[in-house]
Amino acid sequence: MPTYVLLMRLSSKGCAAVRDDPDSIGALREALERWESKVLSEFQCLGEYDHCVIFEAPDNFHAYRASLEQELSSTAETEILAAIDLPLFQRMMTQTSGTVGPHAWQIRWWAKLGRLGFRRHAYTRWVRAACKPLTVTGRENLRDVKRPCIVVGNHTSHLDALVLFQALPQRIKWNVYFAAAADRWFVKGRKELVMQPWYQSLAVGSFPIQRGGGSKALDYPKWLLDHGCNLVIFPEGTRSTSRKLAKFRHGVSILALEKNVPVVPIYLSGLNKLRPKGSREIFPGPGYAHFLPPLRFAPGTEVPDATRQIFAALNEAHTKVTNEGPEVLYAGS
Repeated sequence: MPTYVLLMRLSSKGCAAVRDDPDSIGALREALERWESKVLSEFQCLGEYDHCVIFEAPDNFHAYRASLEQELSSTAETEILAAIDLPLFQRMMTQTSGTVGPHAWQIRWWAKLGRLGFRRHAYTRWVRAACKPLTVTGRENLRDVKRPCIVVGNHTSHLDALVLFQALPQRIKWNVYFAAAADRWFVKGRKELVMQPWYQSLAVGSFPIQRGGGSKALDYPKWLLDHGCNLVIFPEGTRSTSRKLAKFRHGVSILALEKNVPVVPIYLSGLNKLRPKGSREIFPGPGYAHFLPPLRFAPGTEVPDATRQIFAALNEAHTKVTNEGPEVLYAGS
């Protein structure tokens, strides 16, 4: 989730409230959490501002920012600033602008064979190091999927794509391609091997998606489906740190409806604890992946309706796991 800094200058009414009840300053944290924000740090300031809060908020924070400011206006003046991690900012300032790809050669036979060789380096070793154990259930739901499909999952960790790939049956895994943010994974001028666009296309089987690229961003995944390829897309678009699923983008629905292919939801759990967002460290523990029944859309289904169906399928699993634990999905498989 994006990070923000909130600076607060108390009014005379606010100062009086804090003098009478020092714990009232906690109302700010409560207000932020009501809007699904996660407070990272709080400081009392000695200077122009009285209080500083660093917090993460969902992607749609701008939609309710005005409401939050209005809620606090009776006791304080507030200023909310978007923030960016300093190492990331430094990398952005030094990297060459522009992106590379997609690479259509990634579906050629020699690229597929090369990918088999890269598998342990790109996928297997990380999954084995992190997931102790990895429990995969629901594969029986894939028996009737005989044609190209789009696999969709919830997204909370960089381990998601690795575990999802490991969980797929071989007949789908052999010819599957992952949508990846172009501005993160396909940027020119990167030095690390795993950040090279050609490596992402060959070893990982990824292809770039331009954020906010509109319908043109879907041209290449449409081409892949036309050539009999399977796709993996995370419809939330980014890793979530909220207890709720983020809003789904419509790209999966557009592809599924136009190309008449099934959507296979897979619910991943436990992975955000093994490698949390913002951390490169791995904390070994149990990981879970459960395939849900494929979704096939009737002729005439509208894009928003298809997106709602996809969201409902994953959200039902998410709610069960959140309330009862991952065992509720895999115990009967």
